[in-house]
Amino acid sequence: MKTLRSILPSNVLSTTGVLDIEITGVTFDSRKVSKGNLFVALQGQHVDGGAFIFDAIERGAAAVLTEGIRKNIEVPVVKVDNARQALSEVSALFYDNPSQKLKLLGITGTKGKTTITYLVQSILKKAFQNAFRIGTIEYDMEYEKIAASNTTPESQVLQAMLDQALKNGIKHGVIEVSSHSLKTWRVEHLSFAVAGFTNLSLEHTEFHPNMDDYYNAKKRFFTEIADRQKVCVIGIDNEYGKKLADECRGLGLRVQTLSVHDHTADFFCENLKMSGTNSEFLICNGVDKNRCVINLAGEFNVFNALMAAAMARAAGADWSSVCEGLSSLKNVPGRLETIANDCGVNVVVDYAHSPDALKNVLTTLRTVTRKRLITVFGCGGNRSHEKRPIMGQVAVQCSDVVIVTSDNPRKESPESIVEQIISGIKADAAYDTKLCIQEIDRKTAIFKALKMAEAGDTVVIAGKGHETGQYFADKTVPFDDREVARSFFRKSDNEN
Repeated sequence: MKTLRSILPSNVLSTTGVLDIEITGVTFDSRKVSKGNLFVALQGQHVDGGAFIFDAIERGAAAVLTEGIRKNIEVPVVKVDNARQALSEVSALFYDNPSQKLKLLGITGTKGKTTITYLVQSILKKAFQNAFRIGTIEYDMEYEKIAASNTTPESQVLQAMLDQALKNGIKHGVIEVSSHSLKTWRVEHLSFAVAGFTNLSLEHTEFHPNMDDYYNAKKRFFTEIADRQKVCVIGIDNEYGKKLADECRGLGLRVQTLSVHDHTADFFCENLKMSGTNSEFLICNGVDKNRCVINLAGEFNVFNALMAAAMARAAGADWSSVCEGLSSLKNVPGRLETIANDCGVNVVVDYAHSPDALKNVLTTLRTVTRKRLITVFGCGGNRSHEKRPIMGQVAVQCSDVVIVTSDNPRKESPESIVEQIISGIKADAAYDTKLCIQEIDRKTAIFKALKMAEAGDTVVIAGKGHETGQYFADKTVPFDDREVARSFFRKSDNEN
């Protein structure tokens, strides 16, 4: 039995009422309160959880934890200086720190996190029979799959999921660790056996005021979070990775580096052979050289495979499981996902929504495109404005035809977003020799691209990947790039 006193966080400012009462659960959502729960009132970006305290009490909350002061609360109240920090600590205490009883691997960085978690899970399942995966697309706990609400869930949700994983006999797992989660205390009281860093590039400027803030948020995962005995696996094909590796070594942390081509790294590649559908290479680590084949195209996916291999090895996986796990993964939803058709057109849907990610995808697909490369993309609203003209430049430089459309406009004007992208396109010298089209309606834009495509062409539909909705200011409408593309070909079949 847990009492309120037994799960008090370290940042308590004051308490009122009896502390030796039983707490049956912890929640930050007043709608999910049940009898005997501790309700944690979080200060949200748009909503103050304190406004729901009395709703929580009506539903049976036995106590309240809050930053603010509310009068006439008849249950015990714990006042703290940071409710999110307190939620993280309280949740760890309530669930008896489940992360300390399993091997938890975490991956952070701008690009590659999702693919890496799929690869790591595949390896861990070969090595240890089962493993969970928590990230952008879904939370695959083996015994159930949960639609992802955030890349990294809130701290209480994470602790509850890890507790349930243990109860189901699952002792290995991997999670994506976003910069948002690192700045909002979601992973603060988790114990990681392995922490991985992919890269850092322009992204999330709506949340981070500058790249230093973005980098420092990521760095916390290695230098401040949880167990200092964890293995830090750091990609050094990016200047931020090199900097992070140096700083971690300077702090006496256990560092292993990886690079596709740099043979001074702890893990690197030899004999790399790539095609439009897979890659074959040797993973080199000390005296070990192991042949691997992945069913993923592009050098960036070779890097992802290297990261997955290095992280899994640090967690105790043998080389046989590493190579078998890498080769057994067939695809990742919304990542270079091919749409089958009988027209001879290579149609690919990808989540690329940053300049570097878009360039990686287009560069990879250029090598397997016999004729034209046609790109359909937009940029999300209420997200980094700075990247929009840059992505326009990337698209026009790497494509033969560019169709700029809406992505998830959220609270911004789709027309304004497109104008910012077009400004980058027009500023590039390639603009004079390329066909560039503006079409705000995303479905119409995709249909235009597919209608003009001929056998031998490649059509890239970028930005939304696995997403199944399009987000506007006041609504979310069902929208899946993959299904839209398939519907075009079904429509064509019906017309023929």
